[in-house]
Parts: sequence; structure tokens; C-alpha cells
Amino acid sequence: MGSVNWHSSTRHNDNNNTNTTEMINNSNTYTSSSSLHSPPIELPVQPGFRPSYLPRESAKHQSLSFVNGYMMVQQQPLQEQNNRSSSQQQQPITTPTIGSITKDVEHSSDVSGRYSFFRKKADRENCNIALPFCPESKLPSFLEHDRRVLLFHAYYEEDVYGATGGTGPIESSRIHNCEVYFYVEDGTMEIIETKQENSGIVQGRYLSRSRVAKPGVSEDGRTTSFYEIDDLKIGSQVVIYSRTFLIASCNESTRDYVLQYHGWDVDDVKTLPLPRDHFAESNKEKMARESGVAGIDRKRKMNDLKQVMESMLGKESSMTDRGMFLECGTDALCFHVLWDDRERLYGDLQYFRLYYYLADDTVEIMRANSKNDGRDTFPKLLKRSKLPKNGQLMDSDCYTWKDLSIGSSISVFGRNMLIARCDKFTRQYYLSKGINQNDDIDLSVPEKNVEIKRVVPPYNGFGTEEDSLRSCTGSLNPPPVFNKMRDKQGVILRFNAKLVSDKPDDADRRFVFQFFMEDDTIAIREPPVKNSGIMGGNFLRRQTMKHVDGSYLAAKDMFVGNIVDIVGHHFLLLSSDEFSYRLMECDDKTFPFSDFTRLHKILTSKQNEIKSYFITAKNYDGNGILDQEGLAKCFKTLGIELNAQELITIWRKMDKKGKDKVPFSKLIKLCQDDALLPS
Repeated sequence: MGSVNWHSSTRHNDNNNTNTTEMINNSNTYTSSSSLHSPPIELPVQPGFRPSYLPRESAKHQSLSFVNGYMMVQQQPLQEQNNRSSSQQQQPITTPTIGSITKDVEHSSDVSGRYSFFRKKADRENCNIALPFCPESKLPSFLEHDRRVLLFHAYYEEDVYGATGGTGPIESSRIHNCEVYFYVEDGTMEIIETKQENSGIVQGRYLSRSRVAKPGVSEDGRTTSFYEIDDLKIGSQVVIYSRTFLIASCNESTRDYVLQYHGWDVDDVKTLPLPRDHFAESNKEKMARESGVAGIDRKRKMNDLKQVMESMLGKESSMTDRGMFLECGTDALCFHVLWDDRERLYGDLQYFRLYYYLADDTVEIMRANSKNDGRDTFPKLLKRSKLPKNGQLMDSDCYTWKDLSIGSSISVFGRNMLIARCDKFTRQYYLSKGINQNDDIDLSVPEKNVEIKRVVPPYNGFGTEEDSLRSCTGSLNPPPVFNKMRDKQGVILRFNAKLVSDKPDDADRRFVFQFFMEDDTIAIREPPVKNSGIMGGNFLRRQTMKHVDGSYLAAKDMFVGNIVDIVGHHFLLLSSDEFSYRLMECDDKTFPFSDFTRLHKILTSKQNEIKSYFITAKNYDGNGILDQEGLAKCFKTLGIELNAQELITIWRKMDKKGKDKVPFSKLIKLCQDDALLPS
């Protein structure tokens, strides 16, 4: 009985266990089936939280290998193509390796099997295309797009709540400028926020390099899609972790790539302007004013907070008693003090100005610079501070305005200074206090007039003499007169000249003597003459020349008949051109020998002798015609001493048509007719 009962109880327990197991299996089956058919709950995808229905990331499998020196591209494993959410209900599938591929390829376009030596030999004999150079084969994306990164400029706008108060614009929204990097080789993205100075927000890397899923899930609730290149067109909005980014522009290389390989239009890469952040601009201007940037006109006093902070760092400032400041303001007593230190070695007599500020009883001593004192200028001998009487900084016994009087001495840290003078305001201030200051002490020192004779060294021959003189005199050598260079620019006097020499070879040589009126320079050229044995060209380059006494040749030395000494060569001026004659006749001050007014007075005084000369047959036996040689002979006979330039001036008045012969009656008429004088 006991055994039967025991077996029956055991069988009953087994039935119970079987029923329980069937119920659990049925419940699991119901649960799994209900979970498959129920719609997924859409939850936001935030960093650190991923719903269970999203696929899990797995390691990438190698798809490129080398077999016998050839590249082999393997197919994607089947496990990566199936849904990852149902991976628990399927049998694990192992990834095929190179050693597990045993199938021989049948066609050159087949890249899924093994390329054996037998197949390679057959392809070589039949001239077939061998792997991996078949048209269907290509490099994997991580080799084809290796290190190719696309750069997009984007921004997102963040609302700011509770920003009130202040004198500037209220911050209602904040603009965050970002750089979006898209890695083409694996479709990952990286977002870096551009740093803004003094923004007060955390900036830098916003998103590490990873694939970014689009918001929401697919219709089946299991798979998800990721952002690709075509989703980043200019002007498109990209939602990444609940942040809406607006793509504004891209760089040049990105623009060329998407236009060439992805078929984008020109409108898809058109740059959009970034929005202005008025609050950031005003904040930047404010920080520029507060931080002491050079070139900014602040037009206001120092900030009170800044003054307090400087006081905390050790700057002396009285923040409690402002009574004297309100009463006296910036009024200061000015004294002229004298420091006589000539008893010491290398000591000297120095002058200073002492300013006593009534607002806070501080003293400031500044040096009174004088002309040519030979000392370096420094701003202050004593900065504005309390001046103790015994030279101890911690001593409370300091100088006050009652201790300062003309004729008394004060000690400035061991320097005894004599108070000699004060200004008008200081005297009136002491009179208002009932104190009369003494008369000023004369501080003038008689100057010694030392005559300095400047000796100019002789010209050494290097460069021009003006340059050498300029290095010695500096600004004492005045520059050339600009008016003369402007008025006489391009005015040149030209003369026909010959050499005055005893050498027979120089007798027939002729020269063109040029004088430039704008800078008093001379240039001499010699026309070439065939078979003369003398090469023509420049005889003297354009330069200034001097007389024997050291004075420069001027325009007054240029007249016909004059002998000009040029570096030991004597040039006789024979004639001139029409332009030069007219210029000299119009400027009688510079060229006195061309002054016809002066010559007319000489002829008028000798008109009777000139008439008698032509009447007397022994003096003149001509036929009533007079030439230039006859005119010179007439004046020589009558004792009228005129040079060649003066004779030419008189002859040009008679022979205006240039016939070289005139009746002598014109000379007689010229001597007595005042109508021929220039008006």
C-alpha cells in the first residue's frame, strides 16, 4: 500500500509539474507574441538612454582579405542582415573566415568564393579578366573614402528665460555656432561648438564621432535610419538629440564633392547668412571697454568696483572721509623748489615743482625740465602721497600746507629742498587763511654766450659738394628755392662756344654750351665732325660749376663775348639762339647787358658824334648800308665801349627782319627816336 501510494503521489506530482511547465510556456509564448504585435512606445533618444527596441551595436567584421597576393572582398555575414531584436530566438551564425570559403568561383565577376591556382591559370590561358580587376569589384568604403571628411557650418537657437534688467538689450535667445564633420567612410558625425569669448557657457565638443539616428523609429518599430550626406543640404534642419540644427554653409572641398558625386544642385550649397546675436555683440563691446582694449573711447570715470578692488590690493584710498574732497576738489598749491646738491661729487643744481593737494594733504614733486640741461626727462621725483617730515613712511607727522612757506626748506627723504616761489592761486589761498607769503626768490642763472665758429672742411671730391656740405651743416644748409625751380623749369640758355687755346687742334672745335635756369647747372656737348679725329658727345655732364674764387656760375655770367672757365678750359661764348636772346632781353635784371633802356641812354648822349661819323668821308666811305661789323667799327671809333652782347642787343633793335644789313639812318633814328623804346 505504501509503495502504491508513493507511486501514485509521484505520478500526481509529475502531472502537476507538467501542467505547471505548460502553463509557464504558454504564458511566455503569449508574452512574446503580444510583445511582437504591440506597438513600441516612442521615447526620446537622449545620451545615456536607449530604448530596448533599438538595434544594438556590434563589432564590424572584416570584409577585405588578401589571398595569394590578391584582394578578396567577402559578403556581409547573414547575422548583420537580420533583425537584431530577434537575435535571441535564432541560432547563432558564425562569420565565415578565409579558411572556411571552399567554393571555387565560376565567373570573373564572382567575388564570393575562392580564386584557386587552377582557376587563375585557366583565366591566364583564356585571357579572361582575373580577380580583383573585374568590373563588378570595387574597394570597400573605408578604403575608397579614407580620411574624407565633409565640413558643414550650422547653428542652433536656445531660448533664454528670466533674462531681465540692465541698460542693454535683454537676452531672449542665444545662438550657438557649430561645425558639423561628416566622415564619409563610415557615415559617422562629429559636432564641435565654436568657442565664443566670455560667453559663460560650456563650449567645445558637442557630439563625439558616432552614427546619429534620425528621430523616431520605422514602421515595423525595430529598425532605424541614420543621417546620411543627402540629409545635410544647406538650409535643411537636422534634429540631433532634441536639438534642431540649421545647416548654413559648407567649405569649398565639401561643395565640390557633393556637386560631383552626389548630384546636388547649386541651390543646395548656397550659403545662408548666420543670424545676428545682438546681446552677444553688445556684451563684446562692453567687455572691450572694461578690459582696457586700446583705441576705445570710454568717456566715463573708472568703475567704483574697480576702485574698491584696487584698494583691497594695496592702493591707498580714503573711502570714508570725502568732506575735504567735496570742499576743495582738485585744487592744489604749487611751489617752485630748489635742490642744491653741488657739495657732493657730481652734484648739481636742480629745479622741481611741488604740488600740495588740499583734498587729501598729499604731495607730488615733478621735475622742471629746462632746455639743453643734458638730463633725461623723468615724470616724477615723488608720486602723490603723504610726505613725512623725518622720512619714515609709517610716521604720522607729515607736512601740511601750514609748513610750506617761501624761504623755508623741507626734507624729501633726505633731500633738503628750498622753497623759492609760488603761483598766484597759492598766494591768494594763504591770504585767505591770514598768512602772507614772502617775495619770490630769483632763480634765473645768467647764460654764458659762447661763440662757436663753424669750420666747413674742404671738398674731398666724393659725390657732389652739396651732399658733403649737407652732412656737415645739416638743417643749416637751406634747400634750393622752390619758386625758381617751378618758374624756370625747362628754361635752357644755349650758346655756341669755342675753346680759347694755343693748340692748333682746338682752333676749329665748336661746342654747345647749355645753362639750365632751374638749378644753375651747366652741360657742354661737342657736335661730332667727320674726319676730325675728335670724338663728339658729352664734354661735361650736367652739374654746377664754380669760379676761381669759389662762387657758383650764375645766369648773369651767361652772355655773348664772355669767357667761362670750366675746370681749366676757357670757353668763349660766340653766339646764342633766338630763344635765349629774347629771354635775356625780357629779363634785364638778370641780364644787364641785354637792357636796351640803358643802352639807349648811351646812344642818346652820343647822337651828335654818331651823325658826324657818317657825314665825314674819312670815317665812313660806304654806300649808306650798315652791317654788324660796321656798327662795331663805328662805336670803336667814337670811343663807345660795348661788349659783344650789347652790340647784338642794339643790332637786333635795328635789324628786326634779320637781313644782316640796314641803312645807317636807322642808327641815327634809334639814337633820337624815343618811340623805339620798349613800353
